[in-house]
Amino acid sequence: MRLHSIVLKDIFRRRTKLLVGVLGVVIAASAIVAVITTFTAATDSLYDESSKFGANIIIRPQTNSIPLIEGSTTVGSISTGENYIDESKLPNIYTIENSANLAVVSPRLYGIANIGISSPSPVILMGVDPKKEPKIKAWWKLDGRWISAEDGERTEVMLGSDIAKPLGLVVGSTITLTNGNNSVDGDVVAVIETTGGSEDGYIITSLKTAQYLFDNEGKISSIEVRALCNDCPVEEMSRQIEAALLNVEARAMSQIVLSEMALIKRTQSSAMAVSIITLLVSALTVASTMLASVNEKLKEIGIMRAVGASDIQIVSMLLFEGAIIGAIGGSVGFVLGTLVSFVAAPLLLSVTPSPIWILLPAAAGVSIAVGMVASVIPAKRAVSIDPAEVLRSV
Repeated sequence: MRLHSIVLKDIFRRRTKLLVGVLGVVIAASAIVAVITTFTAATDSLYDESSKFGANIIIRPQTNSIPLIEGSTTVGSISTGENYIDESKLPNIYTIENSANLAVVSPRLYGIANIGISSPSPVILMGVDPKKEPKIKAWWKLDGRWISAEDGERTEVMLGSDIAKPLGLVVGSTITLTNGNNSVDGDVVAVIETTGGSEDGYIITSLKTAQYLFDNEGKISSIEVRALCNDCPVEEMSRQIEAALLNVEARAMSQIVLSEMALIKRTQSSAMAVSIITLLVSALTVASTMLASVNEKLKEIGIMRAVGASDIQIVSMLLFEGAIIGAIGGSVGFVLGTLVSFVAAPLLLSVTPSPIWILLPAAAGVSIAVGMVASVIPAKRAVSIDPAEVLRSV
């Protein structure tokens, strides 16, 4: 009879002790799987939600501040440098090392225009890319729709709430924007609900329209970048962008996301530490179970050694038994841990996890290793048995 057949028959003959050993591994494996599944869902959800915060890198022309000194007192400062970025430099952003992390690159142009003809009033006009800006400002709520790419004869505009209400403008209204000798007629296609930000006081139109109105063809005031990925190196990406565009300042705006991520990681680390301790306890449980099994089988092991079983064969039997306990415990632990995360994640972190199937072989592998390591002490006990003493007691 082969050794593995002996082990399997012995295991199923001692079902109670088998269940005790398996249960210890199940608890540890399920705890680790639940922690990883839950916090992976939390991390992914956080980064999905962070896309609603807008850009996380802002690119502006580089300026130098020169202090104004009168006597020994600083009375202010002036800024020097270009006020615009050449639009032709935009493709350079996609040459950076982390270009795969670039989700949206949206240029903008700001300026002061006049609204109305008979009694014009100055307003801030912001020109944007109609295809890319909606991805940056996905959290805006509109009464109407986003401006479209400028294909028609008339310009489309969106109004901030602080502009629309005082002027009595609504979706479908028409306005005239002027700047010097340039003017455009625009149709209001949306009013932006109050955001609490500066855009409440803006009129928003296409980038091409703003460039025409301000006589700034091929110029942009700033670029907003959305790097949408887990653990994007936004600080490093900012440095890469500055090197690629030259004479610009790229500032990372990810403090909120990073703070929340740090909190999640600290919580995850604490939970994982408890899980690892549980894993160690399960190893001790398996070891004690198998040690008790060895003590019960002293006569059997002694007889096997007397008839020629080698130390390697005896050790292999116990390692095989530990591997079986680990495999069963790890597989059941994966299922149980995934189910636990489905219950715990919505309650604790308000997220809905998905099964991480790659954890199944990982959990089984780790559990098998734990079971085999736990078999070392019982194996040493087994090979130390003196066949002669056992046979005298038979």
